[in-house]
Amino acid sequence: MIYSIIISIIISLLISLNTNYLGNKTGLVDKPFTNKIHSTNVPLMGGPIIFIVIFIFLITNYREFNLYSYQFLFLSFFFLLGLIDDKINLNSNYKILLVILFSLILINFDESFLIHKIYFEILDSEYYFGNFKIPITLLCILLLYIAMNMSDGINCLLVSFSIISLIVINYFIFGFSLNILDLSILISLIIIFYFNYKNKTFLGNSGASLLAAYFIYKLINVNYFNQIDVFKVISIYLIMGVDMVRLVILRLINKNNPFARDLKHFHHLLLKKMNLILTISLYLILSFSPILISEIFNFSILFLTPISLMIYFYMIKKLSFTDDK
Repeated sequence: MIYSIIISIIISLLISLNTNYLGNKTGLVDKPFTNKIHSTNVPLMGGPIIFIVIFIFLITNYREFNLYSYQFLFLSFFFLLGLIDDKINLNSNYKILLVILFSLILINFDESFLIHKIYFEILDSEYYFGNFKIPITLLCILLLYIAMNMSDGINCLLVSFSIISLIVINYFIFGFSLNILDLSILISLIIIFYFNYKNKTFLGNSGASLLAAYFIYKLINVNYFNQIDVFKVISIYLIMGVDMVRLVILRLINKNNPFARDLKHFHHLLLKKMNLILTISLYLILSFSPILISEIFNFSILFLTPISLMIYFYMIKKLSFTDDK
């Protein structure tokens, strides 16, 4: 394991320190454009760094590869889909269709990649979806995939969200220690965080999609074998998910493409009124305070989550009003 960590850190730093060269050589560069907040070309090397580190961990711990074969296949597809999107800007409808198609293929081979049931801790009971398990699974995959991609709009937000989410989900919700795949992603994200903060590299669609795939597979797979409180999981992604729904509805009302880029996301509205660190901190507090307070002080997650949601809507109202002036 120690060799995996050392090699991964060295390779990640080498790539991160040469992102401009590698970005220009591969064509993975995000150029300034309408509805983008950066003013210079920025390499999209975050996704490749994460993928390479995952690969290093798996080949240096090859005896455990069979344990992660389906998960690695799922992550690889999402990474490649995002990489192609970074290169040629794929139509959103094609991306959604490809995600559905590949998810169906994986479901056919991996029974644990199905949401058969959800568990309600407050009632200590499970609800089984029966014949609806496949459509429910596909719906959840799409929602998290779209929400995480839409949240990647400012430096360090999705990176920091993923770091905390990875730790909280594994330790507080699952009660697990980190496996080699978890550790590989965590190490790569910590390194990317610094270079993303310095505006030296972006996650890109490849990085955002790969992270979405990690959380999608992890949550579905663990839920298959264990009783995972559905409200605890929802609480983490609620702000991100509600913001996605709000934007889609607004765009449809205005007769725009529901997946078109704009600067009306919650994080963009916050960034117009405060600095980057405060913006990210507030977003993370609203996202993670319910689950952390619930676990530390034994409060009901059903009481805490609505409070976080009410604060979100109050701030959206205030920020949108001042933004329109």
